[in-house]
Amino acid sequence: MLIFYPRFTRTFDDLPGKIALLVHGWNGCNLRCCGCHNYSELIARRPADYLTAEQAINRLAKCHQLFDAILLSGGEFLMAGLDDVTHFLTQLRALFTGEIIILTNGTYPDKLNYILSNNLIDGVHLDLKLPFHCLDPIKDRSVFELVLGVPPTRALCQRILQSAVLVIRHNSRTSQIRTVRYPMLSDDYFQQIRVYVETLKIEHNSEVPYFLNPYYPPAG
Repeated sequence: MLIFYPRFTRTFDDLPGKIALLVHGWNGCNLRCCGCHNYSELIARRPADYLTAEQAINRLAKCHQLFDAILLSGGEFLMAGLDDVTHFLTQLRALFTGEIIILTNGTYPDKLNYILSNNLIDGVHLDLKLPFHCLDPIKDRSVFELVLGVPPTRALCQRILQSAVLVIRHNSRTSQIRTVRYPMLSDDYFQQIRVYVETLKIEHNSEVPYFLNPYYPPAG
């Protein structure tokens, strides 16, 4: 069941030059990343007052003309079942002529591939938090747990890397790969991520931008 946080947020930051509406799915998250701004309100507590997918669509139908894009975030939006996600995106696509973008941690590449292949979204903002291509889940376990908050596996790394390839190969002008500059990591980590992304972009003739964003600790 796909449910939503009842407060939608207007944002000018995620897509410069465009007015976007940020909509949070309320289905939890499979990671607990360092400094997550959504954890206490959107992940840790069980929702009592939420919108169903139908209610969210009805609300969006009343205001979508005010926005250039709708951003679907979480938690992790793609934790919901594929049928539920597909049904919601199909309804959203039918009423909204602007850009539909999913924000994801990349751990569900099969779902991501399906919705991209079926033109249900226009772009993806993928958080690539570590250089997964050159870290070892066993030897570098402490780094994984510090940043992602969960025990690492090779399968987890491969899923995230697969998502990065999907996003870069899709080559949408509204997509982006982004990394938080965590203060406890050295610059070598971020350089490795940048080189990896730029290499993929050359391989797939892609113009998807890469951003290294500042770390802002959550309030309180």
